[in-house]
Amino acid sequence: MYNPKILEILQNPSNVGILRGANAIGKAQSEICSDILKFYLLIEDGVVTEARFKTFGGATLIAVASVTTNLIIGKTVDEVLSFDTNDILREIGELPNKKSYCLNLVSQALMNAVEDYYKRLQKEQKNIGR
Repeated sequence: MYNPKILEILQNPSNVGILRGANAIGKAQSEICSDILKFYLLIEDGVVTEARFKTFGGATLIAVASVTTNLIIGKTVDEVLSFDTNDILREIGELPNKKSYCLNLVSQALMNAVEDYYKRLQKEQKNIGR
C-alpha cells in the first residue's frame, strides 16, 4: 500500500514531460522490471535551472521522480552528482519494500544526465577550439 504522501504527489506530479532545450538527458531502466525513467535537465552556468521527467513506471516511480526534480532544481552539477536518495525518503516517507529499486533508478538516471551534460560540454568546447 502507498503512503499518503505518495498518493498526494500522484494527484499532481511536478515537472512531467519532455524539456525542450535540455542539455542533459539521462535514462535508466530497471533490471527488476520494465520500468524506465528519463530525466531532462537544463543546466546553466553549472546550475540546474529546469528539470523534467518521463517514465514508463508505476506510482512509486512517478512520485520519486517528481520529488527528485523539485529537489535538484537550483542545485549545482556537483550537488547533483552527490545527490542523496535519503532526501527523497525525507520528503515522501517510506517506500513499499518492493519499490526501493526506484531510488536506484533515480540515481542512475541522474548520473547519466550529468555524464551527458559533460559530453555535450566537451563537444561544444572542441567545436569552439576549431
